[in-house]
Amino acid sequence: MASDATPLEQAFDKLNTCIKNQQHKKALKACDEVLALAPGDVDALRCKVVAHMQLSEFQQALELLKKPALASQPLGFERAYCMYQLGHIDQALAVASQALSSPDLDAAAAAALLQLQAQLEYRRGRTRDCINTYDKLFQQYKADSLELKTNVLAAYVAAGLSSELPDLMAALKVRPRDSFEVAFNRACGLVSAAGGDPQQLAAAEGDLRMAIKLGREALFEEDLGEEEVEDELSPLACQLAYVLGRLGRTAEAGELYDKLIRGSQPLSDEATRALASNNAIADAPHRLEPGPHNRKYINSSTKKLEALLERPGGGGGGGAATAAAAAAGDEEGGGGATVGSLAGLLARHTPAGSLPRFAGALESRLGEGQKMQLLLNLGLLYLVGGRHEAARELVGVLVAAPGGPAEPAVALLSAAVSLSQGKTVDADRTLESFCSSCGSGAPGCPPAAAAVAPTLMRAQIALEGGGTAAAAGLLAGLRDERVAASGALVATRVALYEQMNDTAGAEALLDGAVAQWRSRSGEEGAASALAWCLSCAIGLKLRLGKLEEAKQAFKQLQSYGVSSTSAGAATLARLARACALSDPAAAPGLVAQLAPPPTTAVLSRIDLDALEEGAVRGPGGGGGAAGGRGGRGGPDLAAGELAAAARAGGGKRNGEAMEVDQQPKVKKSRKKHKPRYPAGYNPDLPNGGLPPPDPERWLPKWERSEFKKKRDRRRREKDAVKGSQGAGKVDESLDRTKAPPPSAAATGGSSDAAKAPPTKPNLPPRKGGKGKK
Repeated sequence: MASDATPLEQAFDKLNTCIKNQQHKKALKACDEVLALAPGDVDALRCKVVAHMQLSEFQQALELLKKPALASQPLGFERAYCMYQLGHIDQALAVASQALSSPDLDAAAAAALLQLQAQLEYRRGRTRDCINTYDKLFQQYKADSLELKTNVLAAYVAAGLSSELPDLMAALKVRPRDSFEVAFNRACGLVSAAGGDPQQLAAAEGDLRMAIKLGREALFEEDLGEEEVEDELSPLACQLAYVLGRLGRTAEAGELYDKLIRGSQPLSDEATRALASNNAIADAPHRLEPGPHNRKYINSSTKKLEALLERPGGGGGGGAATAAAAAAGDEEGGGGATVGSLAGLLARHTPAGSLPRFAGALESRLGEGQKMQLLLNLGLLYLVGGRHEAARELVGVLVAAPGGPAEPAVALLSAAVSLSQGKTVDADRTLESFCSSCGSGAPGCPPAAAAVAPTLMRAQIALEGGGTAAAAGLLAGLRDERVAASGALVATRVALYEQMNDTAGAEALLDGAVAQWRSRSGEEGAASALAWCLSCAIGLKLRLGKLEEAKQAFKQLQSYGVSSTSAGAATLARLARACALSDPAAAPGLVAQLAPPPTTAVLSRIDLDALEEGAVRGPGGGGGAAGGRGGRGGPDLAAGELAAAARAGGGKRNGEAMEVDQQPKVKKSRKKHKPRYPAGYNPDLPNGGLPPPDPERWLPKWERSEFKKKRDRRRREKDAVKGSQGAGKVDESLDRTKAPPPSAAATGGSSDAAKAPPTKPNLPPRKGGKGKK
C-alpha cells in the first residue's frame, strides 16, 4: 500500500513519474528530494545528469559527472556528449575513444559511442575516419537506421566523394524520397560535384525544392506550426539560395537570404544564420567596390561578420543576440565598438595554433573550413573598407592558425594587404614562399595545384610593374598541366610572347598545346580545346609565312569537324587568301567548302568590273581589300600575313610576277604631330605609370569623402561672441556724457565762421537725374 512506502520510495516514485511524462525540470526537483534523503545515491545522480542534458544544461551535467560517486561509473557517452555540445571536440574524442576501449562495454553502449565518435570526427574535419567508423557500425553492429544512412551520405559529401554518392545510395537502398534529409544530402553532393556545370546545379535545385516539399509535409504531420516548420527547413532554404546564386539568379537568392536573416522570428540555428549573412554579402560583389556610395553597406557587412566572433575579454560584441541584431539591422549598422577594433583584440588574445572562438553555438556547429572562410571574408571586408591595419592583424592570426599556412586564400589575402600598402616586393615574396612550399610532400604542406592562383597573382603584379618577361616566365612555370594547357592561359602566354617579339616561343607553345590536347582526346572538352589551339596556330603560322604548316594544321582542324563553324570558316578564309598569293591552284579547293561556285547565269547578271573596283576600293572608298578601317566584312588577313604569304609564294599570281608593292595599299592616315603625354607618363606601362585616378572624381564636390563644409557667416559671428553681453572692453570715447566741454576757440571765433552754415554729409549721388523735389 502507498501508506507503507518509505519517504525514499515515494521520492523515487515521483521521480519515475516525471521521467515518464518527460517533465525534466520537475525531475530535477525530484532528484534533489531523493538526494536529500539518500546523499550520494548513484541512480538519482545519473537521472539528474540526464535531466540536465535534456534541458541543454551541459555545463551543469559535466560538473555533476565530476563527483566522486559517478567517477567510477561507465558514463563515457554522457561525458563525451556534454564536451561535444560545449565545443570541446578534441577532449570529447579522447573520452569516447577511452570509453570504447573498456572491456566491460556492452553492444548497445558501444554502438552509441561509435555513432558519437563518427559525429565528432565529422565535426573535426576527419571525414575519412568518420566513414570508416560508420562502416564499423554497419558491419559489426548491424546498424540499419535511416538516420545513420543519412549521416553516411553527408560524410561522403564532406570528404569530396560526391561522385560515389549514386552507387552508395544504391548499396544502402535509400532514395531521395525516403526523407527530406536524404534528398538534401544528395543535392549537396550534386552541388559539390557540379563545379560550374549549370545542368548539375539545376538538378541540385530540383532536389532541394523536392526536399523542402517533403520536409514541410513530414513536419506538418508532427503538428508543428508554420514558423517552426520554416525554422526547421532553414538550412535547406539557405542551400537553395546558394544554388540560385551560382546559377546567376541573384535576385531570387537575395530574397531567400533576406527572409532568413530578417524574418519575423530569429532562426534557432545560428550556423544557418551566419552562413546566410556571409553568402548574401558574397552574392553582391558590386556593393563591395570601394567608394562613398558603398561605405555604409561595407560597414554594415563588416559588423555582421564581426558579431559572429567571440570578443576576447568580454567587452561587447559576440553572442547569439548580438549576431542576430547585427544580421537583422539596417545598413547603417548598430552601435557598439568601432569597426575593425576586433582584429587587434583577436591578434593579442588568440593563442598560436588555434582559430579565434566563435560566439555561442557557432563554435561547435561550424566546421574548421567554414570558420576559416568566414574569417577570410572578414579580412576582405577590412581590405575593401580601407581598414588595412585591421586586415594585416587578422592575416597574422590566420597564418598562425592550424591549416593557415597551407591555405592559398590566406597567402592571397596577405599579398593583397601588402599591395594595398604599396609593398609590392613583400607581396611577391609572400606568394613566392607559398608557391615554393606547394607539392613538397612535407606534412602540412599544400598540394602542387594550390600554387595556381598565387602564381597568377604574381604574374599580374609583374605585368602591372612592366615586367612582361617575368610574367611570361611565371606562367611558363605552372606545374598543373590542365591549367597550363587551358585556352585562357595559352592565349595570354602567346600574347606575351608576341609582345616580346618572340614568335618562335609562341609557335612552340601552340604546337605543344596541340600535342597535349591530342593526347587527351578522350576527355570532356578536349575536342573544342584542340580546335581552338589549332586555329590560333594557323593564324600564327600565316603571320610567320609558313603556309604549308598552316595547311597541315587546317587538315587536322577539318578532322574534328570544326571547319563548318563560324570560327572554322574564318580560319579557312584567312588560309584561302594566303593560298591565293602563293598557290593559286589550291585556293579554289579550299574556298569550295564555304559556298558553291556561282553558275554562269548568276555571273551574267553581275557587273564584274564594278565588283572588282569595289573590292579594291573597299566599302568606304578609301580602304582596300586587305582590311580598311571601314570594312565590315568577315575575318581578313592582316598586312603581315598578306606580305608573308606573298613572300612564301614568290609573288606569283596567274602565272605572272606580281610584287607585293604593286598590290592595292591601304591609305594610311598621317599623324599631324607627335602625341604629347602628360608629365611622367610612360605609354609602355599600364595606366602610363601614373597612380590610379580618384574614383570619386565624377561625384559632386560636396559628396566626396574629403569634402569639408564651410562654416556659415552667421555661425562664425555667433561663435565670436564669448561670455555674456557687456563683459568685453568698451570704447569710452563713444560716450557723449563723458566728452570734454567745447573750447572757446570753437564757440567764440570770427563772425564769418559763426555765420557759416553747418557742413552737410557727403551723400552718394542718386540715380535718375534730379529726382523728385
